[in-house]
Amino acid sequence: MSDFKRKLDQMMGDTSEQERRIKRRVHERLRTPTKKFSWQVLFVTAAIPVVALFLLFTIDPMNYLSSDKGPGVPYDPLDDLAQISALQKKKQLSAVDFEEFAALPHFDQVDGLYYVDKEQFSLKGSSDAYHTVIERKEELFDKVVYEAGDVVRTMTNTTSHLPTYTDAYYEVIAVPGDRVVLKNGKLRINGKPLQSELMDRYEKQGITIVGGYDQLLNAREYLLLNHFPASETVQGATITPVHKIYGQVVGVATEERTDSIYMDYLSGQLTGDYTPEQYFDLYLYDDVLGFGNLPETPLFAQLSRLGELFLEASYRKTTPISENEVEIRYQYGREGVAEQVFHMKWDASSERWVITE
Repeated sequence: MSDFKRKLDQMMGDTSEQERRIKRRVHERLRTPTKKFSWQVLFVTAAIPVVALFLLFTIDPMNYLSSDKGPGVPYDPLDDLAQISALQKKKQLSAVDFEEFAALPHFDQVDGLYYVDKEQFSLKGSSDAYHTVIERKEELFDKVVYEAGDVVRTMTNTTSHLPTYTDAYYEVIAVPGDRVVLKNGKLRINGKPLQSELMDRYEKQGITIVGGYDQLLNAREYLLLNHFPASETVQGATITPVHKIYGQVVGVATEERTDSIYMDYLSGQLTGDYTPEQYFDLYLYDDVLGFGNLPETPLFAQLSRLGELFLEASYRKTTPISENEVEIRYQYGREGVAEQVFHMKWDASSERWVITE
């Protein structure tokens, strides 16, 4: 024992026990504390996979946007196509209610991107001969130009496994970017059953929707259904590219009161003062709708996309070359899409603008 320790003990008594306690506390503080076991943490951790399995088994599989189970049984359109074609040939596919169009705006003039449908109909309380007015859309390749619920006209489309027809009015059901799932007559858009007046009509009238889809509509695709289906029929839900849709029904025009080159053409009275661009559209209209009343244009015979040229009117400009000649140029503003140029000249013998080579 040192003199210092001895003297300290003499002054304060024996301090050995106190020193041991101090050393023990210092040692305990320097040690890493041991984590306490938590039953709550164990319970929550174990519950997570149980909840996940519960959700997996209780959610309706049809709510999933698409299947990830690999290949399945593909839809075969042949039988449905045969039924639809048979109904169409017998004129039993549609039951058009023209009175629905009575509430649409009346056009006193139809020009520009508007044209009239060739089909004539009457409305109650009027002796006029009516036609629906169809609007061609601007920049149809660059925008989503139709909305769900729009009523449209189409060309005969046999490139899809279920066709559309020129004498049927169709309704837009889904637009680019929508996920369409159609199986066994059950149609879902973006994971939800489709609810609309049209669907109510289909259900009440016992109409079956056919087709087989599980896909995301691309930037230029729309899903269409017959807007005026006949009762107890089979109707095809058709994914249709935008260039097969000839425009939206936006109004009505009358042969008695509406000023339009199309009305004059249908009545055989082309006597007005029409612009070169109006005549150019009329030549396209004559060819697209299959009338064949205007003189043949050899240049058109070399083209395979006259219908698209008619729809793409917003992409073109008319430029005067001289007093008796104008240039009509389609400019798309997209790399890889070539411009198309046409020339119109005044023909003194027929007193009309004609397309030249």
